[in-house]
Amino acid sequence: MSNVRLRRLQADFEKLSDYVKRHPRLKIIQADGEPPERYQLEFRIRSLRQVNDDLVEVKSHMVEIALPRNYPRTPPQCRMLSPVFHPNIAPHAICVGDHWSAGEPLASLVARIGEMLAFQSYNVKSPLNGEAARWVEQNLDRLPLDPVSLLVEEPEETQPSAPRRASSAGPRSAAPRFTALANVSMDEATTPVVRTVSCPGCGTSYRLNLNPSFRRARCKNCQTVFDLPTDG
Repeated sequence: MSNVRLRRLQADFEKLSDYVKRHPRLKIIQADGEPPERYQLEFRIRSLRQVNDDLVEVKSHMVEIALPRNYPRTPPQCRMLSPVFHPNIAPHAICVGDHWSAGEPLASLVARIGEMLAFQSYNVKSPLNGEAARWVEQNLDRLPLDPVSLLVEEPEETQPSAPRRASSAGPRSAAPRFTALANVSMDEATTPVVRTVSCPGCGTSYRLNLNPSFRRARCKNCQTVFDLPTDG
């Protein structure tokens, strides 16, 4: 294994460990390798599971993330270890490759998977699960199932003053791009203000829980940082 790959894997492990440690909804169940190349994580996020012909809400999900030999040039291989009903999740794969870049920290990928489980992020145009895509189109008023903040950044004083694009340098990235997952508890989401906001850079739309502690968001598609609306 090359020294460059070892440094990247070690940096990912350290940042992901810190990220999970600070967040009550995530847990690393298993990490294989020194430094790890395969993870099993628990997401305690409300999502859906299909049981026979019924949909039931489930609050705990197991995910496996494997880092292939050519990582980070190629995206991690992500799959569910527990069933989920989602347009972009199949039993064999979680669709993360379309937005992958070599400079993305593993912790931000974990946040993106959390967004998907919460139904804050989905794509019904090219689904892995067509039945789930049709359900989403017919039940937009029920989304997101879990309003926990997964996209917005930490309070403004801890963030850079200007937008930054993802670097191809890999582990030199200072922090996960989606850091609002940290320090958000289930109790904080009991009276959410859910709004649809659009990125001014590329027009991508997101449904977010507008937590007053967070003032800005970073688009996961084009990395533009923009102000969030107030609940008024």
